[in-house]
Amino acid sequence: MKKKEKILVHVCCAACASHVFSELKKDGYEVIAFFFNPEIQGKTEYDKRLSDVERLCLESEIELIVPEYDTGLFFNPLLPFQEINSIKYITDKNRYRRKRCELCITLLIETSANQAKKLKIKKFTSSMLCSPYKDHNQIWDQGVQSAENGKIMFFYKDFRKGYWMGRNFARNHDMSIPGYCGCSESLSEGRLE
Repeated sequence: MKKKEKILVHVCCAACASHVFSELKKDGYEVIAFFFNPEIQGKTEYDKRLSDVERLCLESEIELIVPEYDTGLFFNPLLPFQEINSIKYITDKNRYRRKRCELCITLLIETSANQAKKLKIKKFTSSMLCSPYKDHNQIWDQGVQSAENGKIMFFYKDFRKGYWMGRNFARNHDMSIPGYCGCSESLSEGRLE
């Protein structure tokens, strides 16, 4: 029997991951899940999402890697854009939101690429590609850029048509369905359904 090719999947939540895992397994991959989400504000929310992902991975027989939860990795780079006396300060809320999301995607994708390199896994992707609320061009660009020098490949597939299937899977398995990306600002913006 031929050994399956491994793929590292950055996981944002169980709802999105359920569909992405299913599709990648159909494509013949051995999925390794990577739950790295320092942008999630509040340990309670983080723990709830992690618990659901742990359960999904256990039920799906998928290895799960969970680095230390450190919100400073996400919030510290944002400080210059929030500090009124900083040259980088952004007054326009839409511009600030775009910058915040850009920094978040860069952090999540670069860290996933580095984890894939460390584990000698040649391909990586993200369950964020399941969300119709995420900028796929931005994820693609960052994925390709992060993969360039590491002799690895960012695997792009438009998983958005499975977004509602993932939501239904989560409902049917008593898993939480996040109503926002993760950071406190996305919560106040009410960016998801």
